[in-house]
Amino acid sequence: MKLTDELRIAAPMTTTWPVLLDVPSVARALPGATIDDAATQGEYRGRMKVKLGPVTAEYSGVARLEEIDDDDHVARFHVVGREARGQGTAEATITISARDDAGGTRLHVETELAITGRQAQLGRGVMEEVATGVLREFVGRLEGAITGNGTADTTAGGDDVFDAGAAAYRPLLERAAILLAGVAIGLGLGRVIGRR
Repeated sequence: MKLTDELRIAAPMTTTWPVLLDVPSVARALPGATIDDAATQGEYRGRMKVKLGPVTAEYSGVARLEEIDDDDHVARFHVVGREARGQGTAEATITISARDDAGGTRLHVETELAITGRQAQLGRGVMEEVATGVLREFVGRLEGAITGNGTADTTAGGDDVFDAGAAAYRPLLERAAILLAGVAIGLGLGRVIGRR
């Protein structure tokens, strides 16, 4: 699955770019994620907890900064994780392109995502909404870490869990509304036809 997004960080490129290349700083801004500070052969070990309804899935894996282009401000990360108590896996290649934007930094984020296990059954629409929810919270945390004005403690780990249910709630509600509208239209047509 390929996901793309555009976002703006209210900090200049000279401040934003070095932080984007610091894997532990970026990972700590990700909701539900914790990461070890020390890298082994360029790989950082970490964990991420995601809650969907009453179920909390925990992934453990590694993140690596694979490619850096300082001239064009493009960085590519590769992340691989496995569910701690299940058979699910998650693998992502994330490419971030940065450019100056009126005193801030505009980021284009492209993610190639592959998920197996129970979470893969959620469907593309829900997965996109969950990813968008993660990205929104991530941007707020990352911006706080860059500017020093953050309200979230991006250095804290442990019990931080991303509530994917809240992110997925809106598309599920929209689908339910469409289904109910279809049922209502069907019942209305049935009554009209029945009267004839």
